[in-house]
Amino acid sequence: RGRGRDRDDDDDFDPSTVLGGQQRIPDDLAGGGPSNITDDDDNAAAEADSDEELGAGEKEDPLLVAIDDLEGRIVAALDEFKVHPGVASSLAFGSSTVHDELRGILRPVLDIAAHVGPASARTNALYRAGGADQAVEEVYQRVNSDLVFPVVLESAQSDPSSVKRAAALRFFHSLHDEWRGAGSYLDGTAPANSPHAGPYGSGGAGAAP
Repeated sequence: RGRGRDRDDDDDFDPSTVLGGQQRIPDDLAGGGPSNITDDDDNAAAEADSDEELGAGEKEDPLLVAIDDLEGRIVAALDEFKVHPGVASSLAFGSSTVHDELRGILRPVLDIAAHVGPASARTNALYRAGGADQAVEEVYQRVNSDLVFPVVLESAQSDPSSVKRAAALRFFHSLHDEWRGAGSYLDGTAPANSPHAGPYGSGGAGAAP
């Protein structure tokens, strides 16, 4: 029989590193990287990067950014209106009445719905294929139709405070008057069919956004 290896020689021998007489290369070194990175992982990462790039592109649309800002300002004012108790914050002589307070809270909503919205649409009209017509329609739909009208109308119909219901109703009367201002939806400051009239006109004088 052949001469066996001394047990002392086997102390540093690790059979797990030998396969077929050759030393095995650890998996995390073979192929230049960890073995647990698969094609599926790479594809998922690529899709996630694409989704992030698409989302960033959408956020960069100047008109959408402007509309989001207008909506945020409106929501803040309407939230303040909704939590108002319906009584004056101070009864001291010379203090504002509750009607003045509510009118002041709704004033930013009135300005945006009548002036700032159309002005923002005109400013960003070049980012829409349909020009000012499409931009104004988009602003009007999201700001007025989808947000201001339903929320204020709900307050006018169902707010527990009669003072706040009256303030909400008064808002619509004031809005109609503001719409007749230069550059707004019912612009009455320019001759009929003038290219400078209304929210689409090149000479609209609505408030700057």
